[in-house]
Order: sequence, then structure tokens, then C-alpha cells
Amino acid sequence: MFRTAVMFRTAVFVLAAVPCTLLLVPIMATGVLLRGFLLLVNRIAQKLEPSFVPWTEMMQFDPLLGWRPRPNLNTHYLAIRDDVFHVVTDGDGWPGRSTLDASRIVVIGDSVAFGYGVNTKRSFAEVDPSLGVKAVGAPGYSMVQGVQLMEQLRSRLEGKLVVWFVFLGNDIQDNLMPHLQHYRAPFVRRRNGRWEIAHAHISSRRWECSQPIPLRVRMLAEFCVPSPISDRAYSACGFLIGRANSACREAGAQLAVVSIPPPVLLHARGIARLTSMCHRPEQFDATLPDRRISALCQTLGVPFVAGRSIFKPSDYKHREGIHWNQRGHLRVAALLRNLVRNRAYSHGGEPNVSLVR
Repeated sequence: MFRTAVMFRTAVFVLAAVPCTLLLVPIMATGVLLRGFLLLVNRIAQKLEPSFVPWTEMMQFDPLLGWRPRPNLNTHYLAIRDDVFHVVTDGDGWPGRSTLDASRIVVIGDSVAFGYGVNTKRSFAEVDPSLGVKAVGAPGYSMVQGVQLMEQLRSRLEGKLVVWFVFLGNDIQDNLMPHLQHYRAPFVRRRNGRWEIAHAHISSRRWECSQPIPLRVRMLAEFCVPSPISDRAYSACGFLIGRANSACREAGAQLAVVSIPPPVLLHARGIARLTSMCHRPEQFDATLPDRRISALCQTLGVPFVAGRSIFKPSDYKHREGIHWNQRGHLRVAALLRNLVRNRAYSHGGEPNVSLVR
């Protein structure tokens, strides 16, 4: 009886498996065809996609700045957490083929000034040739390198508007750091009660004591709270802005400072995240970096534009989350256009940015 039952169940199983298998055949065949199609698309994409290099291979050692873009580049690079982009640099290594001497506006800064994450011809410096914009900067630069560039290029800045992009996401912190990951970088320190720029440690040798990237976000949270830490950081900013202003005045140029907020400062979710990270959440103020830098600029008679009043979360790349998309670059070009058109930068204090849309 038991053997009969087992045989009966086996027969039922086999009879049921046959139609199920027949039903699975088209699904399996579709899966094989889909996999083959994906492999074919991948092969075609590899053939059509230009060869590229990591962005770090576009840089070379510089004994003063730590690193700088290689001159006369015409290549593609892979941006971190992003895509492949085309980059062109001039004979000095700065993005674009236009020359510094032929420009009316010189934008100095880090990766946002460099136009990282878009093709060079689509960056804010290139979308409106009539503006005469020359971008001078490189990924990873702090305000310290910005000052060094203004002093180094002083003889070529006469009569120009120098717009200094200060990225609030990390520049305030990086001013005090002797490295960017394993790259040695100039920084500011206090010595005998006075700030100074230190660069004697710079060499092509690897910096072995690196700082994890997430700490940058945590320090941004602390710079939004009144404390001895933020006071020290903004004091360093004041020293650098004063030195930059002196260099521009000696050159016969006009300096204007524009703060560039990271997206985390532009929406409620990001502000809540930063608030939870600082040591005094009840005193957190997302406007503090702009207010402190604005006060420093006002003391020196340097025009200041708060980026939080201009930029929106939709101006930034959604996936990469730090740099501008095409809409953001167009907004920057509009800002520069209005600074020149209204000559707001020539009056000192905070320019009227209500015309920037």
C-alpha cells in the first residue's frame, strides 16, 4: 500500500512538472535573450565611449599650490560617482581655451570654479562667451590656494573683476588642514599670535596621515554653531580675505566673494541632519557661515554674495550630490552677468542679488 502511494505521488509530480517546465521554457529563453542583449549593448557602449582617465591623472605636482591641472589637456575624465566628461585646459592648466589676459572676469576657487562634472564647453565660464570669463582653480583647492593664485597672478589681474567662490562644504575646514587626503596642501596657522600661510611641508611625497571624508560634513555642522572652533575657522577666513583683497587692490582689480553652499544647507532634511551632528543642536544656525563671512567682507569693503539666496537644490546633481548640473551652471553665468551689468561689486558691502534668478 505504501509503495503504491509513493508511486502515485511520483506520477502526479511528474505529470505536474511537465506543463510547468513547458511554461518555464519561454521565460528562460527570454532571460537568455535579455542577457545577450545587455551584453551586446555593453560592448557597443564600450566601443562608442571615449577613453578616459581618473580626474587625479589630470593633475600634476606644484611646489606652491600642492597640485594643479596639467596644461593643454584635451581629454575625458571619470568624475567620482558620476559620468565621463570632456575637459580642455589652456597653457597654464586652467579650464578652457580662452586666456586670462583676454578676460574681464576671473573666477577663482576649487572644483566648482574648475567646472568639475560637466564638459568644459558647457561650464558657466563658457556658456556665454560675451561675458569674458576665465575660470582659475582645481578640484580640492581651499581658500589658501585661492589667495596664492591671486598673489601669483597679480600682474595679470589689472582692471578685472575677481570673483572668489568659497565652497562652504569644506573650504572653511580645509584652510586649516595641511593635506587633502594623501596630497600635501598649503594651510594657515597661527604663529606668534598671527596667522600665516604654511607651505614648507609641500612635496610630491604622499601624506600618510589622512582624514576620512565624512568628517567634513561633521565640521560643517560645527561651523554653523557659535564656538571657539568656529571662531578660529572664521578668523582664518578673515585673514585670507584680507590678504586676497590686498593682492587685488595692488593689482588694480576688484574682488568679490560668493559663498557656494552644498545642497545639504538648502533643504530641511539636510539641515536637520546637520543639526543632529553638532554638539549644540539648540544653537545650530544654517545662515551662520554666510553671516560670518559677510561681516568679514563688509569690514574690508569687499562685496559678498550669499549663495543660499541664489542656488536651489535643483541646481545640483541628484546622484553625485555636490556639483552643479547644467541648470546650476546657467545660474552662475546669470549671477556673473548681473554683477557686471549692475556694477554691484563696485560699491562695497553686499551686492543686490535680487536680479539673479
